[in-house]
Amino acid sequence: MHILIVTIGGITRFFRNWPEVLLARALVRRGHRVRAFTHYSAASAALDTRQEDIEDIHVERIEPTGWLTREFWNALTRGPKPDIVHIHHLRNQFAFQAAYYARRENIPFVVTPHGPLHDQYLTNDRDRPLDTEPLYRNLIWSRREILNRAARDGRVKRHVENYFMHYPVHHANAVIALSEHERALWAKMHIESEVVPNWLDMPFIRGLEGEKYPEEFPRPLILFVGQFKYRKGFDVLARAMPFVLRDLPQATFLFVGHNPAHRRELELLARRDGTQDHLRIIERVSEEDKVRLYNSADVMALPTRYEGFGLPPLEAMASGCPVVASNIPVVDEVVQNEHNGLLVPREDPRALAEGIIRIVRDDALRACLVRNGRETLKRFQEDALVGRILDVYERAQRSAHPVAA
Repeated sequence: MHILIVTIGGITRFFRNWPEVLLARALVRRGHRVRAFTHYSAASAALDTRQEDIEDIHVERIEPTGWLTREFWNALTRGPKPDIVHIHHLRNQFAFQAAYYARRENIPFVVTPHGPLHDQYLTNDRDRPLDTEPLYRNLIWSRREILNRAARDGRVKRHVENYFMHYPVHHANAVIALSEHERALWAKMHIESEVVPNWLDMPFIRGLEGEKYPEEFPRPLILFVGQFKYRKGFDVLARAMPFVLRDLPQATFLFVGHNPAHRRELELLARRDGTQDHLRIIERVSEEDKVRLYNSADVMALPTRYEGFGLPPLEAMASGCPVVASNIPVVDEVVQNEHNGLLVPREDPRALAEGIIRIVRDDALRACLVRNGRETLKRFQEDALVGRILDVYERAQRSAHPVAA
């Protein structure tokens, strides 16, 4: 089967556990041909190569200049016709043209949105989308609705973007949700989806078992891995630091993230609370060193406000690092409280601190969480999950090309 993956930046040599590259590698190993179109960015070392082959995956990167891009359209139409197109991310500016091309050429296509509440039309606050009901009526599914709304308020560009963004998921032959929570949200929009969660490059992680990060930190070491965005809750952990330090005065809080959008706010919070001497920030680490950090940490904290899926809990479990996380939808489908991690109320720094302290002080609890965390990974095995995606592809093909009676 020839599969075309259309995504934002998920297939690079740098990030081993991004879902698109894991899927592409798995498909190639099973004998399928995979091409990928992703975003080009001269400012990113991961995305600044126009074309390259990564483990037999041919990747072509194109600069996103809007929802209608001549360069992308030309790349689509000049290449060999795929058997199936797999589009990732709602906010992917290539998604509309890829879906339109697939429909025009009668090619079945599948969409993995990676979390509907990343959608600025479905929520007024993408950092805190769980605080309010989704704005289902905001979404535009038809060209007629563009005209109706533009006639009322004159915001033509906004309404066209709204339509382009939702066209792929509306017309897809199949939609893959990453969680039951996501599947339920799509159902409320009258879109059927099948749940297939993400997985990890387990051989890579196991190959680094026992290796520690080369720099020593005062212990216990509390690790945060994620973008420094309010959606990820970095500020909640920062506000939990004083409570932890009352009981664990030598603790180090290590924040690691490749997108340090609010680094200054993090540093100001620590300075305000007098915890700056316990704060360490690393903006980027190699994939190997990220695993070594999980191996070295005493606790991984995930104080997130929303996740489309969230890989850090699985990465931590794979490395034997216990997890304390926000008790929110999606996360609670991976982390079960008192079984393979601790769940605490979101937006509650004191409860987060109490969870961290419990794990550090209670050796029996820690051992139980680590043991059950490793057992949890059996639910996220590549073979089974890739098999389910291939089943989705086959059903999409049948729906696009029904077998004659």
